[in-house]
Amino acid sequence: MKVLLATVVAGSLLISVSCSGVRVIAQDKKEREVIDSNKFYSEEFKLKMTPIKEQFRQGKLDQARAGLLAYPDTNLKPVEIATKKNLLGVIYFGKKNFEEAIKVFDTALGLGHDDPNLIAQVTLNLGSAYFKLNQNEKAYAVLSTCDFKLLPENEAKKYHQLHALLAQHLGKKEVSVSSLLRGLADKKTIAELRADPKFISAEESFSKLTRTERIRMLEDFENEKSLAVAYLGLKETERSYNSGNEEEYRDIFTWVIEHFAGYQEIMDQLQPIKARVQNKDEKIDPRVIGVVLPLSGDRAQLGERALSGIDVMLDELNRNAESNQQLKYKLDIKDSQSGAASGAFSVKELIETGKAAIIIGGLNPQSATKEYLEAKKYGVPFISLSQVYLPKEEKNHLLIEIPGSIESQVHHIFNSNLATKLGRAGAILYPKSDLGEAYANEFWRKSKQLEYPVTSILSFDRNAVDFKDPIMNLLGIKYPKEREEEMSLVNDISYLEKNKNIKRLQNLQPQMDFDWLFVPALPRDVLQLLPNFNFFDAFNTNFVGVPSWRSEIMTNEGYRFGNVFFVDEPLTADESKFTQAFLSKYKKQPKLVEMLGHDALQLATAIVESQGTIGTREDLDKAMLQVKMLKGESGSWVLTEDVWIKQMTTYRLKREGIELAN
Repeated sequence: MKVLLATVVAGSLLISVSCSGVRVIAQDKKEREVIDSNKFYSEEFKLKMTPIKEQFRQGKLDQARAGLLAYPDTNLKPVEIATKKNLLGVIYFGKKNFEEAIKVFDTALGLGHDDPNLIAQVTLNLGSAYFKLNQNEKAYAVLSTCDFKLLPENEAKKYHQLHALLAQHLGKKEVSVSSLLRGLADKKTIAELRADPKFISAEESFSKLTRTERIRMLEDFENEKSLAVAYLGLKETERSYNSGNEEEYRDIFTWVIEHFAGYQEIMDQLQPIKARVQNKDEKIDPRVIGVVLPLSGDRAQLGERALSGIDVMLDELNRNAESNQQLKYKLDIKDSQSGAASGAFSVKELIETGKAAIIIGGLNPQSATKEYLEAKKYGVPFISLSQVYLPKEEKNHLLIEIPGSIESQVHHIFNSNLATKLGRAGAILYPKSDLGEAYANEFWRKSKQLEYPVTSILSFDRNAVDFKDPIMNLLGIKYPKEREEEMSLVNDISYLEKNKNIKRLQNLQPQMDFDWLFVPALPRDVLQLLPNFNFFDAFNTNFVGVPSWRSEIMTNEGYRFGNVFFVDEPLTADESKFTQAFLSKYKKQPKLVEMLGHDALQLATAIVESQGTIGTREDLDKAMLQVKMLKGESGSWVLTEDVWIKQMTTYRLKREGIELAN
């Protein structure tokens, strides 16, 4: 990674140098508009410095140094001498003579006070030099005096990054988070924010602060229009409400609206929290469960099958209720007509007119996402029969995904012994689709949270003729990897400590910088991808896949291409209580869709019956937060980081078939 170190103010150019080369950066007028540095320098001085700066830009550091030393200080203003010293220090830094660089930077600081822009640059340079000598306390002390608002945007980002790193090393948690947040000031959308590893680090560190420290930090930023801070305020609002502190919730909610109303995405995400508060006293019948399924249209058959699984569970529940002299459960069923939009409208109807306590729906991912978002607007629990393709940040405890969610699968990969067994360095190769993006985002978030190194994040086009290009890219025999600079930044101790590696040419051996590769793709795509690894001599690669890999085609072919693992739900007994009941009623064996329906109603009623009395939306909301574990025929779920994580298991494909790999 190039080390962008220092800038020299003279004329209209800002010059930045790294250990590996030199480049010229255009002046950032937006950041420096209040001070015109040109007025501090004579025309003669700028004329004399022009050839020296040109040598510097061309990487002729020895010639530039000789020119500076030959240029006498006689008749120069102190600020002009300071500019000479600063450039000389940059040259020494580039030649890794950090002790000499510190001496001339110190001199420049004492002489350059007329030009605040120069002082800001020299201070950053001096702190960077101390850092290179591992004198972290001195580096931190120097950087803490820097007026970062006078730095160009790119240099300010580097300042905040180094300042955050040093603060973290010295145990100054709040300062570290503040610097990380200021380095994210240019982010305009939540998607941009979530894609930046610095925000993942900032959010994780922020969550570990005490409540008082979090509130104080938010208040410190109230005059800085930062999407990152607004987003943390949004999450703090939700955290306060979930903890039952209504007064604090209202204070933070009001504060976010007052200071960050210009961020529409934040305002939109505040609405579900607001709805939970507004509807908390709404009376509900906890034994009325809403169901939205495709009972007409091209998915009607699947809808009927899911309903039959629900029906078997309903029979069992009502038999128990009758024997215990309790009220029976009722289903309020709506037809989604096999459409996502009509399904979302059905959810709206169930909530507004039917007063359903909990809603079951989402038989396919598109419908699941639409229906969940509609239920979320009202703060109503939604149990989905398929995965919801949304980032983890847009989910909460009110959503339960009956199949193993993306979060559940990735959680298992990093939290089981799988990653430890295969090696800590992971990579991901995902399809260009909503599903693929959802997997990639969660993989990236979880790896950074648990400090697992990620060497590659690459996508492939499912419509491509062949898949050689992404494999060559992954193995380092074609082009630089996507997001490589970003990943190097996070995986290394500091952006100042790593140089980019030169990739091998195609005719060389593959560069295997990962221990295992996660491929969240369907079997038909996987069986086109995997053979390419052997073709490029990447034998015995460790592959990790998803539940769809438990298929006949993968069982027959997958084991040929390396060490092939996948995560899926634990296997259940063939003759479970549900299987017997279904067989008795419908005279046939239940399959996956029937099991999904059965588990959805079983979990819904388990939540209702976890508390003594549930009469309002707030009672139900609290019940979902307090339940420690939910169990169904297909597995169990635990609330983790405000999302429901399903227990998963690791399997391995062998010539003989599938075996447990835990």
